[in-house]
Amino acid sequence: MHPKSKNIESKQSKPSNPPRRQFTRQRRNLTDGERRQYVRMASLHLIKLQQCLPPHARIGLYYDGFGELPTQPLLDWCQRLGYLPYLPVVGSLGRDDKGNVDKRLRFVPIYHSKLVNLPTRIHSLGMKQNHSRRLLWARELDVIICPLVAVDLNGNRMGMGGGFYDTTLGKSYQVGSKKPLKIGWCYDFQVVEHLERQPWDVPLDGLITPSGLRWFSNNAKANDSAEEKASSADTVDTYLQTLGNDDAREILYYSQEQSFGSDELASVINEERLNKLLAQSDEFLDSLSGEIGDFDE
Repeated sequence: MHPKSKNIESKQSKPSNPPRRQFTRQRRNLTDGERRQYVRMASLHLIKLQQCLPPHARIGLYYDGFGELPTQPLLDWCQRLGYLPYLPVVGSLGRDDKGNVDKRLRFVPIYHSKLVNLPTRIHSLGMKQNHSRRLLWARELDVIICPLVAVDLNGNRMGMGGGFYDTTLGKSYQVGSKKPLKIGWCYDFQVVEHLERQPWDVPLDGLITPSGLRWFSNNAKANDSAEEKASSADTVDTYLQTLGNDDAREILYYSQEQSFGSDELASVINEERLNKLLAQSDEFLDSLSGEIGDFDE
């Protein structure tokens, strides 16, 4: 066989990861009842995690909006035990001199008891933001609950490809920092035997699913030389161009500061909550009109 033919054959036979859509569609097809059942089971294992945490631990969470294992019980758990919950913010560091968004996440404190009631601002990534509340760096958190599409038995995580979490956690991982603890939170069907590890991937320290909590003990850095050659930011723009609409929205939804259009918001907004707010607004405007009328008379 010609040498070139061997090279072509080896490239073609190289194993690849399962498609992301395989997992995202399976998540979205779950019923609300199934999600509630699974998250109740997963929440039972949080007691094992809290044994590793200091009092008043700072915990990074994220919104679930696309069929993920619900994260509201994580917020409930934080508030019950006196932990301090935070949400990620994308684009708070603006853009570099090439116009690229700085992909490092920072984290804003949560002061509401329900994620659905949290106020959010809609803007294009990189727009100047109100920093009246201090944003924390990832290294200031004790734990980050990381969103994921799939994870393997060694803790290798498949995200949505945006590179935000890998970029945020990359330096602390490379220097062997123990903070923050990186914990996955997902359904059992998102756990696979093996994922091909990319040079920029940051593995998890632990994983909570409905079936239990597992720790990964073999997360020593692999492919050190490869990690120096590439970063997730190098692949993001190209990857985003290949995503379907649902997947692109899912990447953005992991941040508090969502870059959604009106049609996209309509598909994820809490309609019941919106109707209540509109009713309250109408009631206020009616009362205000009456007061103005009395004043004119």
